[in-house]
Amino acid sequence: MIFSLLNVRKKTAATIAGIAIAALCLWGISTWQDIPASELFSILLATTIMVGAVMVAAILLIAIFKILGNFLGKSPDTDNKGKQD
Repeated sequence: MIFSLLNVRKKTAATIAGIAIAALCLWGISTWQDIPASELFSILLATTIMVGAVMVAAILLIAIFKILGNFLGKSPDTDNKGKQD
């Protein structure tokens, strides 16, 4: 494969190839449908920003629930209940 010359991992090469294929497909659609490339780029950028915002929101929600779970799960009474002298 051509990416073996760049000394990158297989997953990285697959990601680069996927991005290149997507860019070429968008270019082909824009020339076929007479859509300006700038309009397709703005749609792609807006979609990327939306997906990024959803990912950040999901990560924040997970962090909030984990912090709340740790905070509510620890109470001072539960530390000595299981111990027998």
